[in-house]
Amino acid sequence: MKIKQISVSNFMRIGDRVNIELGPVTVIVGSNGSGKSSFLKAIHWAVRCATLKDRNNNTSLENMDYTPSKEYLQLGHKKRIQNGEASEKICVHFLNDHDQETTITINAARNDAGAKSRIEGVMAESLLSETPQTAYIPGLAGLAETETLLATPVLHRRAASGVGGSVLRHILLELVGGSEGTGNDFVELKELGSWVGKVIPDAQFWVKFDRLRDINIKAEFLMPDMLSEGGNRAQSRKPLEMAGTGFLQIVQIFAYLLKFKPKLLLIDEPDAHLHPGTQELLINAIQEAADYFPETQFIITTHSPSLVRSCSETTRVWWMDQGNVKLEDENIVRQRMGWGALDKELILFTEDEKTTYLKSIIAQWPHIDRKVLIWPTFGSSGLPHGAALTKLRASLGVAVMVHRDRDFMSESDIAAWAEKRGYIEYKIPFWLPQSSDIEAEFCNAHHISEVLSISTEEAGQIIEAAVHLNDHSEVERNFNTALQGAINSLPSDIRSIPTARWRDMGEYNALTIKGKCLIESIRNAVKDHFIGTADARKIGLLKNLVRPTRAYPVASSLKEVLEMAIDSNNSPSPSGNQGVPNKLPSTQEERSTSHVGIISDYTSAAAPKGDGK
Repeated sequence: MKIKQISVSNFMRIGDRVNIELGPVTVIVGSNGSGKSSFLKAIHWAVRCATLKDRNNNTSLENMDYTPSKEYLQLGHKKRIQNGEASEKICVHFLNDHDQETTITINAARNDAGAKSRIEGVMAESLLSETPQTAYIPGLAGLAETETLLATPVLHRRAASGVGGSVLRHILLELVGGSEGTGNDFVELKELGSWVGKVIPDAQFWVKFDRLRDINIKAEFLMPDMLSEGGNRAQSRKPLEMAGTGFLQIVQIFAYLLKFKPKLLLIDEPDAHLHPGTQELLINAIQEAADYFPETQFIITTHSPSLVRSCSETTRVWWMDQGNVKLEDENIVRQRMGWGALDKELILFTEDEKTTYLKSIIAQWPHIDRKVLIWPTFGSSGLPHGAALTKLRASLGVAVMVHRDRDFMSESDIAAWAEKRGYIEYKIPFWLPQSSDIEAEFCNAHHISEVLSISTEEAGQIIEAAVHLNDHSEVERNFNTALQGAINSLPSDIRSIPTARWRDMGEYNALTIKGKCLIESIRNAVKDHFIGTADARKIGLLKNLVRPTRAYPVASSLKEVLEMAIDSNNSPSPSGNQGVPNKLPSTQEERSTSHVGIISDYTSAAAPKGDGK
């Protein structure tokens, strides 16, 4: 009898009832603290307490083979569980494929002497089998130093404890010889090797326990890369405890499956120690195992986009956040995971291949930073068109925004560029730096004065000196090349004339030098300014040049646009559609104060005039 749905309420991170419909394989995604691990722990703890309860329905702490905390009375959501029929209980509900419900409730036993659990429903008998029907695999921190033979009930309880590293060798022994042992020779675990080999190709395993001679169980493994050319295979094998953590967790998953064939195999974040490619192989192998062992259903929690991308159509994918199911549309969850935007509210497309500067700026505002995914497009020509961004915004349910360098464009140039790219028509927020590029945002006298703890006047002198470290002719060539490249596709009758724009911006000065060049010149000018002086130590502060200071925020106009984009996506528009900004600036004045910044006062030079035409 298959389990169609499991529901949990009042347990750790989970308050109100959370319903998760199951497939052969079910994947739960979400950030740390979202409640996804709480869901697995609630299932396993409830079943184990109900299995081990005495005739009075009590399970003492000593008898709990698994508990998420020794302070088990604190496992209720935000408050202790209490004794008494009227007290709020931890509840786990199992719905079978005939829509019949089985419920486990847990509250405190009298005098806090344990947990009182009750189970009612048609699945009660099958869930409470002597062989564990839920296997919980939270990941291994390593194996026990030694393992010896255990009585079957003790082995089952150790295996159910969630500390699989204490009996993994014993589980392997059970797969070949059990309590009878293997005799004096190692025995290969071919079926285990076959399943693990689907994830770690050509992995092989052996186990040995001679009842007459051995005290401890021995287990060994072999990987192809452990063999030297012409080497002896038996001598190349290593003790299992020498394997890596991720490798051991894969072994545990399939060893528990082969040994217990439980109704529910609960696997918590198996991606934690695995390469993305291996994560994909793991979920493929688990999905194959679900077909081969149809009585076992797998529930997996993960942070891995690679793992989710490889899920088949029969695998259910759920998103949890703050103890609730966040979104029931699996396609959106899969797409968001694929983009790495599951817990983000905005995707910021940037033309910059190197995103260090942009990330440094956004990190000034932690409440925004945690909501933003930066997506480089490796050049302004790679930035998506407004129509494509609108489709993406609708399909993912996430805000979108564009950043590109200004490249000395005038406000009219920017308006024409945004119109051509469809950002005005489709209401796509966009932001351009206040001068040539993102690096120029750090070439500000106020910022430099804060970084170096000097006056703004002295910082201005350093910028002036940095300007003169550049070749006049090369600066002008770079200016023309950058501007021409930015406006080349715009209508000729409205775009700037580079020579006129050069004059309007004051010709050779800090504003007409590309920020990428100016910031390096500033570093050299600082060294020239302080070397051999009493303040030479300030040269060491240059490492902070591209880090905003608390006293002087960098690119504050970006903050305004980010907040507008996020807020617009979270608020319904007048038409009732989510994810479409209610208003975008339409006039040149609005654009210059919202989506694109005003040129900064880098030096004491007069602000440029005119529009370059």
